[in-house]
Amino acid sequence: MSERNWECAESDWSQYIKLRPNDGRAIANYGFALHFDGNDQAAIRQFETAISQGEGTYDLFAAYADSLANIGRTKAAIDWSYKALQLVPSLVDVRGNLAKLLVHQKKYYEALALLAEFDQHLEAEGHPPYFKGQRIAIESTAPRRLPANDDQQSDPLRMVEFNGHFFAPVRIGESPVAAFVVDTGASTVTLDDDFLVASKAKYTIARVHAPVKIADGSVVDAKLVAIDHMEIGNYELDDVPAVVCGTCALLLGENVLSHFDMSATKVQGVNALTLHPHTGIPDATSVRGR
Repeated sequence: MSERNWECAESDWSQYIKLRPNDGRAIANYGFALHFDGNDQAAIRQFETAISQGEGTYDLFAAYADSLANIGRTKAAIDWSYKALQLVPSLVDVRGNLAKLLVHQKKYYEALALLAEFDQHLEAEGHPPYFKGQRIAIESTAPRRLPANDDQQSDPLRMVEFNGHFFAPVRIGESPVAAFVVDTGASTVTLDDDFLVASKAKYTIARVHAPVKIADGSVVDAKLVAIDHMEIGNYELDDVPAVVCGTCALLLGENVLSHFDMSATKVQGVNALTLHPHTGIPDATSVRGR
């Protein structure tokens, strides 16, 4: 297979699995050869056989997702792409292709959270963002204002767990969509000073100095503000209280989460969280579909 002679590889693996029909890795390799030779229907049959025999590697899941996408089974391709990323989150090709699949399904903000979370992790380690261009493309396409009767308005916002956290797509001011950790243990939204300044968001200061305990347990001097406008996926909030400090993480706290119904699911090892706004939100902090 290393010589990229896929027809020869197909013949070799086909003969091999006749001798060893229970060799799941060999069956997967046969599927790889079929997939890279453009025979996705046949590849899918081999991948499904390998998985049914207990094979569970990132490359198997990723190739299976690609084949599913190639024949138009987009929803299943999305599911198996997420499974591949659960095993190896650093698979940039899988992550980028998954974002494209989500965009095809009009899940723009799920795609943006997926990419922003990865880029923010890179930047925190001193590396440039990998998906900056793709994020710009998606944000330029994603609808910012939807008609009141648009079906997409009522779609829940889904987030898939990575590294023990769910990341919500949040836009403040002029900032691009950022990934905020959904934190039910935090009473309010938190963000760092640099992020707030860069966003050019309008806000009012409620308290200039306030001691606040942050995620690592330390107490820091912070300011309490009310952010004029915040967008969470397809939804908008006004006058959002927030804690701002130099070392604060980007957290979506209960003062925002309390406006949403949250439901958690776990399907075949992939944890997901969905948000949908309550009905009858008080006027003081309105939630509107966009």
